[in-house]
Amino acid sequence: MDLTRAASVVVAVALLSAGCLGVPNGDAPSTSTSPPESTPAGTAHASEQPDPNKEVRLENAWNRSVEIHVRVVRETTNETVHEATYTLEPGAERDVYNLSAAEPTGIEPFRIVATARNTTESVTIETSACYGNAYVEITDEGELYPYYAIC
Repeated sequence: MDLTRAASVVVAVALLSAGCLGVPNGDAPSTSTSPPESTPAGTAHASEQPDPNKEVRLENAWNRSVEIHVRVVRETTNETVHEATYTLEPGAERDVYNLSAAEPTGIEPFRIVATARNTTESVTIETSACYGNAYVEITDEGELYPYYAIC
């Protein structure tokens, strides 16, 4: 009886560990810790891909209403493609312009100039897939803070 039980345990352990013992060298997956020496043909980086769908968003985290003057300038021609003044209540967010409305050709830089509370600041974004939206925020301390997302 003990011999049968011992044989059953040996068979069970052998079956359970059969897949865990390893793989023959020829069948083992290979891993590389260094990047390839060249980029495969047809590969394009995000910074090289046009994407004009970029919002200009205003956000007011301050506890007071605030007026924000926004001007969007196409840097290649110095043309103002959007200019307006917006009043934002406390906690408000608002998309005010999308760069696709300027119908950019390929990848172009646009400067977002914002004026609020006697301060003017600006950021420049491009219409590439690497850039995200542009934001003009009034912080909880009432400071003007423009920024953008990028990959």
